[in-house]
Amino acid sequence: MRLLAALVKGTRVSPPAVHEREIFLELAREHRVERIAAWRIAQQGDEVEAWFGAEATRLRQDERAAAVVDAVRNREIATVLERIAAIDAARPLLLKGAALAHSHYPHSWLRPRLDTDILVSPERARPVFQALSAQGYQRTASTSGTLVVSQASFTRIDGFGIVHALDVHWKIANWQVIARAASHADLASRSIAVPALGPAARGLSDPDALLLACLHRAAHHRDSEELLWLYDIHLLAERLTAADWTFLLEVAARGEVRAVCRRGLALATDFFSSPVPSDVMAALGDARNEPSSIYVSRDVRLVDGLLSDLRALSWRHRVRLVAEHLFPPPEYIRSKYGLTSRRSLLLFYARRIVTGVPRWFATGGWS
Repeated sequence: MRLLAALVKGTRVSPPAVHEREIFLELAREHRVERIAAWRIAQQGDEVEAWFGAEATRLRQDERAAAVVDAVRNREIATVLERIAAIDAARPLLLKGAALAHSHYPHSWLRPRLDTDILVSPERARPVFQALSAQGYQRTASTSGTLVVSQASFTRIDGFGIVHALDVHWKIANWQVIARAASHADLASRSIAVPALGPAARGLSDPDALLLACLHRAAHHRDSEELLWLYDIHLLAERLTAADWTFLLEVAARGEVRAVCRRGLALATDFFSSPVPSDVMAALGDARNEPSSIYVSRDVRLVDGLLSDLRALSWRHRVRLVAEHLFPPPEYIRSKYGLTSRRSLLLFYARRIVTGVPRWFATGGWS
């Protein structure tokens, strides 16, 4: 892991022993840093074969294909953002890898991503969905509700057979204690241009992007130590000024997410020697009393997140949140299970509740 992290960062290191190449490649794949690792090797003037053996040819082919697909998707994203930006007050913002690929990586194709995350104004989400449908996007069947979910997925296959996947968010997270850390309005007021994706493209400021990188890694991926996400944090930390760090501390304290931020920064520092000021780490301190601190653990269960959210809500919203989890819209149940009758709908509601309970209490049930 540390050899791989050093390579990704750009440190000149010796390749693994021949009998360790396969393990090293699998690790690079697992942590989604295979492309940038191969690119670093080439930049240092080394032979990729010395690191990845017979897989070097495949990596070169993947690199070329990734660059082409990335170019097509970038053009599509630019068009999508123009359409959304034309909707009054929607103010689309690129999140996570979709923005960082262009602002912090040498080439955007080096930062793999399964979809493009876009944050829009909560009040304008429906017109955004309609605009995407008019552009040929189909919404993926999913549950819905005012409290249980804050994003919707859309896909479109173009004339080249390339899949374009979008995740449209109106809050930064589904979990209530994380979502309240930053609103769309706040993030939009501090947003910055992403020129590579056209005049309508805007992303988060570096401090906001760092906050979100720390929150997403923990709250949506069970405190994952995936190197790609930690490298994102490292790249963002490298650019923060003293004023940026002060602002980050203020936002983290106000949003009660200091423990989650400290954990992300600590891991990035451990693997990439990220330049995080010691006084920042001290100020983030031991905040285990924060509601969001449950996410600083790989053993957190879905029910732990639910209980944390319930404590953060009023009684009326607590009842609503539980109801939305137990009884998603009938259209979703019918679509997911291919149901036609009302009787079968009731049976599948009961089945969903009974079979879903173990997952909520299992540490491996996270999603």
